[in-house]
Amino acid sequence: MPHCIIDCSAPLASRVGEQTLLATVHDALDGFGLFKPGDLKVRLNAFAHYRCGATQDDFIHVALYLFAGRSAEQQRSLATATVAALVALLPELQALSMDVREMPRETFVNRSQYFEEAGLTA
Repeated sequence: MPHCIIDCSAPLASRVGEQTLLATVHDALDGFGLFKPGDLKVRLNAFAHYRCGATQDDFIHVALYLFAGRSAEQQRSLATATVAALVALLPELQALSMDVREMPRETFVNRSQYFEEAGLTA
């Protein structure tokens, strides 16, 4: 279920490679063993139009969406490990950040739940 969205500058994504960025973030998060195999979804948005303060410097921001229930220490460890992996990949990049966002289970619906709740077969 966890969804991870990487926002970054398009020039950075082109230079480093989209698949490299996706794999770096995926592997950093997957290495914790907090998620079932195959559940972690990572996607990338590369922006051609952006500003970083008064410049158009490269940037990366990662947002990880999780169901509520993991400790603050677990969330912080996931963020720290992901940022560390990105720093290792891009040691010169200054604008690099991540946050972890909790989603209440009560308001989350996916396809399987929809069909189950509606009494339908997929």
